[in-house]
Amino acid sequence: MVFAFSFLAGSQSPFAPIPSAVTRPRLLLLVVAALPVLAHAQGGQEFPGRGAPAVRIPRVTDAITIDGALDEPAWEQAARLTGFSQYQPVDQRPAEEPTEVRVFYTPQAIYFGVIATSASPGSVRATLAKRDNIGNDDRVTIYLDTFNDRRRAFFFGANALGVQLDGVRTEGASSAGSMFGGSVDLNPDFRFETKGRLTPTGYVVEIRIPFKSIRFGPNDPQQWGIQVLRQIPGRAAEDTWTDAQRGASSLLAQSGTLTGITQVERGVVTDIQPFITQTLTGGLDATSGGFSRDERNFDGGVNVRLGFPALAVDGTINPDFSQVEADAGLVTVNERFALFLPERRPFFLEGIELFATPNQLVYSRTIANPIAGAKVTGKIGRLGLAYLSAVDEAGDENQVVNIARLRTDYGSNSVAGVTVTDRRGQGLSNSVIAADTRVVFRQKYYFQTQLGQSVTSIDGRSTAAPVWNAELDRTGRTWGFNYSVNAIGDRFRTAAGFVPRVGFQTAHAFNRIALLGKPGAPIQNFTFFAGPTRYWRYGSFKRSDQVEGTDNATGFITFRGGWSLTPSVTRTFVEVDPSVASGIYRRNASGALVPWNPAGRLSGLWTTSLSFTTPVFGKFNASVNASQGDVPVFVEGTQGHVVRAGGSLTLRPSPSTRIEGTLTTSRITRERTDTEYARVVIPRLKAEFQPTRALFFRVVSQFRSDRVDAPRDPATGLALLTQQGNVRVPADARSLRTDWLVQYEPSPGTTAFFGYGDSWASPGPLTDTELRRQTDGFFLKVAYLFRR
Repeated sequence: MVFAFSFLAGSQSPFAPIPSAVTRPRLLLLVVAALPVLAHAQGGQEFPGRGAPAVRIPRVTDAITIDGALDEPAWEQAARLTGFSQYQPVDQRPAEEPTEVRVFYTPQAIYFGVIATSASPGSVRATLAKRDNIGNDDRVTIYLDTFNDRRRAFFFGANALGVQLDGVRTEGASSAGSMFGGSVDLNPDFRFETKGRLTPTGYVVEIRIPFKSIRFGPNDPQQWGIQVLRQIPGRAAEDTWTDAQRGASSLLAQSGTLTGITQVERGVVTDIQPFITQTLTGGLDATSGGFSRDERNFDGGVNVRLGFPALAVDGTINPDFSQVEADAGLVTVNERFALFLPERRPFFLEGIELFATPNQLVYSRTIANPIAGAKVTGKIGRLGLAYLSAVDEAGDENQVVNIARLRTDYGSNSVAGVTVTDRRGQGLSNSVIAADTRVVFRQKYYFQTQLGQSVTSIDGRSTAAPVWNAELDRTGRTWGFNYSVNAIGDRFRTAAGFVPRVGFQTAHAFNRIALLGKPGAPIQNFTFFAGPTRYWRYGSFKRSDQVEGTDNATGFITFRGGWSLTPSVTRTFVEVDPSVASGIYRRNASGALVPWNPAGRLSGLWTTSLSFTTPVFGKFNASVNASQGDVPVFVEGTQGHVVRAGGSLTLRPSPSTRIEGTLTTSRITRERTDTEYARVVIPRLKAEFQPTRALFFRVVSQFRSDRVDAPRDPATGLALLTQQGNVRVPADARSLRTDWLVQYEPSPGTTAFFGYGDSWASPGPLTDTELRRQTDGFFLKVAYLFRR
């Protein structure tokens, strides 16, 4: 079971009294003279957000300049969204700082003007940064549910200097680019205009969103869902226009509505983006020990997109993904399964939320080296569709990948879908088909289930296996739970998804209780989770067939001012699978080599952890975490002790400069002998300088040290052997990777950048840990987006 607690933290609008010196006759004359002005100034109707109202917005034809000053007459006619409510740390309370959002539209675009008042205007966080990289800044985000289905919305935002933030929010579905339910995807880049400026009372942001940049249905007039989110990182606070409840099953389901949008001009948007690249790479010759460079490699390709009101068709030839930032280092020592890395490549990110499916059956990073690809994504009525086809270069042959998903809405917030994936190459084929549904009821509950099967053929031999799950969830404000069962057959395979562990069934039962603090209380929110998780061999729920389990209790504490603390305690048991020691041998009593078998059951393994996060201060924010406890050393089949620590520090010495440093460390010792089995240290540094919104400089450097002892027989302490009878050698691998980038991007899709990266590494043995340059490369890319 799981339990949780939370504590939550009013603004008033002062009105100046009429001076007593003003006589009644003079006052009457002033009022009469001011009537035309007042009528014009109050032409826009006010819509407080409580109760999620419908807002009819005016259509205007005046020329508007996006300059961060709401001084054109059209802004006085705009509908005014007011009466914001607190969403975090405690929901459904009046916002502490006033926000007003004005909105109107023209035949070509919709306009938003944001007036954000701050209780301490000098504390507003605002930096010049790369697009979407404003997570530590004061900002406002506008969610437009253009199909009004309360399941998916485009969002557009900006900080106080007008730096843009955009993407897609999807409610209640596992994502094709994330491992968690629901998604906020920052990767799509839409064309829209923003301008922001700091004011003596806070900040003002002006936003113009062309209708060509968004999709919507054929109805006329249009009716869209709308939600506005203001984030105030200095207090770790968030405000919403409607009085949204965090415990509800969906934020978008609690949106207001925009009405009156009619006769808009959009048409078909055609994007053609040709690009050219030039690379010069170098590498270490393993034979001579010298470092040499290849000849310059000139290449090019093209991306094409047709954007219809409800659908988009994308195509790419010879796609280039060199702009992808290297993944941050992860601790992989003593791990039994592959670790998930999110998708970052632009072609695959367009419409990625429409491929969302339980059990991560779609994972586009399996398409590692595409030669060409095509994609159709969009929504027609209640039917969402997504189809991707690509030719992937895999070794000496090409493989064809096809992925399709259809999803239909029903009820107020429920969905049902079918996913089909297929990958084929010489002598290999893999197909997966699965159906799923998510039923939302009583606003706080949902039930989700999935049933599917894979069919794999290798050299004419076919195997099939099922996948299924069932999940019940309650997302109440102060009490909730999540109970689920998931099963994947022994021979289940997905060549287009991410399912690292097969042949098991798992179940968990978590409960949550939240205690919400009163305004001004030291603790604003205390949420406590607790519950068990169990794994069984596939096909049985018997207690004797349990192979792994944890009992976990975690607290999330938010203090006044934005400080947070997260303590956790976990108890684990595990049955060690002998397959983790494949290729490892020992000598028996007669001296013969026999496979090493670490099978056994380890139980009563306790681990405690604690993490601490600061608020976002004007110049910095930081977090630290530490854990210690018992862990299995899988390859030896024995108990170990682990100490892990990490931290991050972000510095903002100026509005244009950011420096981010992280450190991850882990050390595992053998419980019986107190000797070191493994140690990992990963420091990473990223520095960014952005003198203008279009010009960007970045350097990222990461060092990694992995030290692993030779596996040993716990009974004798002797090193285990290879199949040839040799002692397995301890390793101390060290590496250093540094990447430099200069980028100029005046608008999404039009860019030029130059980069350089190099990798240094040590050979690995303990006797030789000196770093030597292994590879390096220069890269130049120029791309231009033609839009019609």
